[in-house]
Amino acid sequence: MAGPSKTKSVEDLENQLILKNKDLNEKYLELETLLDLTNTINSLNDLDSLFFNVLTLSSSILNSSKGIVLIKNEVSNIFDPISIFNLDENKIKKQIFNTRSGFLKLLNRDKKSFIVEKKHKLNHKLFDSSFSIVCPIISENMLVGAIILFDKETRKGIEDFNINDLKLLDSITIQTSFAYQNIRLLESLKKSNKLNENVMSSITTGIIGINLFGEIEFVNKEGLRLLKKDNLEVVGNHYLIIFEKDKHLQELIQKVEVDQERLFETEFTIKLNRKKIIVNLSCSPVFDEQKAFSGIVIAIDDLSKINKVKSTFKKYVSKNIVDKLLESEDSLNLGGTESDITILFSDIRGFTSMSEKLNPSEIVRLLNKYFQSMIDVVFKYNGTLDKIVGDELMVLYGVPLKNEKDTENAVNTAIEMFKKLDQFNKEITKNGFEPFQIGIGINKGKAVSGNIGSEQQMNYTVIGDTINLGARLCSHAKSGQILISNSVKDHISKIHDFKKIPSIAVKGKSKPIDVWLYTHKN
Repeated sequence: MAGPSKTKSVEDLENQLILKNKDLNEKYLELETLLDLTNTINSLNDLDSLFFNVLTLSSSILNSSKGIVLIKNEVSNIFDPISIFNLDENKIKKQIFNTRSGFLKLLNRDKKSFIVEKKHKLNHKLFDSSFSIVCPIISENMLVGAIILFDKETRKGIEDFNINDLKLLDSITIQTSFAYQNIRLLESLKKSNKLNENVMSSITTGIIGINLFGEIEFVNKEGLRLLKKDNLEVVGNHYLIIFEKDKHLQELIQKVEVDQERLFETEFTIKLNRKKIIVNLSCSPVFDEQKAFSGIVIAIDDLSKINKVKSTFKKYVSKNIVDKLLESEDSLNLGGTESDITILFSDIRGFTSMSEKLNPSEIVRLLNKYFQSMIDVVFKYNGTLDKIVGDELMVLYGVPLKNEKDTENAVNTAIEMFKKLDQFNKEITKNGFEPFQIGIGINKGKAVSGNIGSEQQMNYTVIGDTINLGARLCSHAKSGQILISNSVKDHISKIHDFKKIPSIAVKGKSKPIDVWLYTHKN
């Protein structure tokens, strides 16, 4: 009897060992699968790939026939179906998932995984005819999503999920939550970096970042344009290599490294290979969160662009006006101020009849040449060219820049205009053109000067009775004559040969105006 009993004990022990071994193999396989899944999801860098892989791999491990991943919408309190496996997408997308009721309410409250048996209802159509298992995706202790698997398939058919399935999926979901947070953080950093890159790329200032070791770690598009290099040639190289030809700039950077204080240089010349450019340059130290020196940022404003705008602007408007407008933002405001000015009008006599004999291109060419010689004289005596109207010049003295010799300069301008006209006429008469004849009127007095017009279109000019009288004097002046008012005569030297002539009646004045005449002699 002892023999058979002993044999049975051995068999029982062997069966127990087989079961234990089977359990161990299953545990080993489970851990190996979980490790593989963890490695997979940690290698992903976008949310769509993450949830697709989590759903398909966890369904495979747990033999689930279908599943879904829900993620909370960032804008609303609705949970969107991000990944769907073996379910009707159209039906799923028509359903509303929120935490007001059903399984999401339970998840939001307890933040724990659970098994839904077929006999239990969770107030949602997804669970009406299925065995299911539900696990939360948690981020910063907030419910941000859920993984739901349905209908565990076995050789015996569809079965309920068990506690081991729950533990396994719970482990997967915890890893998924970590991966979700990492990817969200990475995406946030990418967006932030992209925004910074877009900002740096869009600004017109060249930006160059130098790290603690003197290597250039960042340069924006404008910086590359100024350096005339591409990103690969600059980033990673030491600034001594990039600015090899510019010892002065090297010294500035080294001074900031030592003193750790910002330096600013205006109209600084940078030497880049064989080319030199004029810039405003700022060289600033950078400090980390512990306030330790961590590098330098160089900001470069290319003045060649500004100078080009200035030079172009000055072809249309007097240099004095350009400088005044660029002096401060207030100069661009609508409005004006009253001040003493001297105004000169110059007009071509008989120009209409002359132009009828010429074709348009000849008229333009002659006028351009004439105006060039006249405007050269205006700028020589610091006059401000207000406008050219047809064949007439309007020139200001005393605005926007004031000088004690403004009136004297206006008269000198007028006299020299006739000398320039003589030279101009000698040239054009050789080519068969009729000589130009001009008359000039000059007045002095109070006028309002400033920006007149609208916010969209404005004109720097002067208005007032002084201007009107200057125009009337020009109208009365004959060819070769300069007519000036008493106010002008009182402010010029006696060397000028002006003679008193009978008073003239002008439109807008009730009494005749005293005038003085200068006649140009060829």
